[in-house]
Amino acid sequence: MSTMPPETVERPPDKEQSSESPDAVVDQSTGEPPDALELLADPYARELLVVLSRGPRCGRALAEACSFSRPTVYRRLNRLEDAGLVAAETRLDPDGNHCKEFTLVRDSLNVTIADGAITVTARSTTTE
Repeated sequence: MSTMPPETVERPPDKEQSSESPDAVVDQSTGEPPDALELLADPYARELLVVLSRGPRCGRALAEACSFSRPTVYRRLNRLEDAGLVAAETRLDPDGNHCKEFTLVRDSLNVTIADGAITVTARSTTTE
């Protein structure tokens, strides 16, 4: 009886690779789960993305629509903004108050598993 060594899986280098598409904001090939996938594992972040898919909203309106606390909403929005999935713009309300309005800027994620790496590319499928 011969014993064969366990199969060796080569891990890709731990650095970001650039994307061929100028529209891609998340495109990683590393040994770790891509940030965009980790964000989608968060039910709060997913719900915020669903609500934002219906149109831009202020943080307070998002908290009301999702029935989440405002700190929970803003923590997730910061992470979504850092990942390039959401953009924020300060606007003036009719009552004179300022608020940050959040917009979904990437509405399509493409996940590719090839050559020992997971690549996630976020794109906008809407025209501006």
